[in-house]
Amino acid sequence: MLHDDDLKALLEARHPDPFAVLGLHADADGDLWINALLPGATAVVLHDTRTGRRVAGLLERAGFEGSGFFETLLPRRRNAFDYRLKVRW
Repeated sequence: MLHDDDLKALLEARHPDPFAVLGLHADADGDLWINALLPGATAVVLHDTRTGRRVAGLLERAGFEGSGFFETLLPRRRNAFDYRLKVRW
């Protein structure tokens, strides 16, 4: 999960390396998370590019509603994979 300080820095356009925290990343426990900053989006769904299947829906971070920051934990995945986001604006 992205730390609130990193998220605040992203939203204020002062994060030194946004690509280090956006996209698909493993946390300290090896769990995969997907983070996306999509201002104006109302819904985001993650799809596996290889299979085309829906993997998970992303949720807006609690306490940051309306910011356009969406995230989700991918509990059954341990390895990075190619993905696409389906975004509803």
